[in-house]
Amino acid sequence: MGRQYDDRYNAMRDRKDLLAMQALAPLCTAYVPWSISAMRPSGIVAILNEITVNRRRTVVELGGGVSTLYIARLLQRRGGHVWTVEHDEGWADLLTEELANEALDRTVTVIRAPLAPVGGGWPGEDGAWYAQDCLGPALAGCRVDLLVVDGPPAYQAGRGHARYPAARFFAPLFADDYTVVLDDIDRPGEQEIMERWAAELGVTFECRLVDGGIAIGRRKAAFSI
Repeated sequence: MGRQYDDRYNAMRDRKDLLAMQALAPLCTAYVPWSISAMRPSGIVAILNEITVNRRRTVVELGGGVSTLYIARLLQRRGGHVWTVEHDEGWADLLTEELANEALDRTVTVIRAPLAPVGGGWPGEDGAWYAQDCLGPALAGCRVDLLVVDGPPAYQAGRGHARYPAARFFAPLFADDYTVVLDDIDRPGEQEIMERWAAELGVTFECRLVDGGIAIGRRKAAFSI
C-alpha cells in the first residue's frame, strides 16, 4: 500500500510540474540551468501567480537560481524589483552574469551575504543565517510584499531549521499586505518552521506538498491560485 501511494504521489507531482513547464513557456526567453536543488516548476508558477494576481512588486528571495530568472522576467514586464540574497560567491557571480545577459540587472539586485551566527535561531542548532549587516543596508526602506524563502541550505544534519530566522528579520520590513513562500515543505524542518511562523506572524499557511512542494502564507491578500 505504501509503495502504491508513493507512486501515485510522485506521478501527481510530475504531472503538476509538466503542466507548470507549459505555463512557464512564455517566459522561457533563454536556457536556464535547472538542477535537482532548484525550486520545482510548479512552485515557480505559484510564485508568478502570486505576483500577477495579488500585484506583488517588492520581492525578496532568499537563495537565488532558476526562480530568480523567471521572477525577474515577469517583473520586467509588469514593473517591480526583486532582491535576491545569496551566500555562495561563485553562484552569485554566475547569477549576476546570467541576469546581465538578459538585461535583467535593472530588475534584480543580487545581495551577497555570507552565513554568520545570528540571534534567535532554532534551539540546538548553530544559528548561522545571512549576515544581517549585509542585508540591512541593501534592503533599507523596502516594504516587502513577497518573501520567497529557499535558502540558506537546510539539508545537512544539524541545519534542518536554518531558514527559521527569516520571519523575525523581515517582520519589520513587511508591507501591510504580504505573502511568504517557504520551499521544501516536504521536509520535517520546514514543516516545523511553518508552524512557528504561523504563530509568530499571525498568518495561516497553505501547505502544497504535491503542487510545488511549498507553503504559502498570506496577510490580507484576497486571491489564492
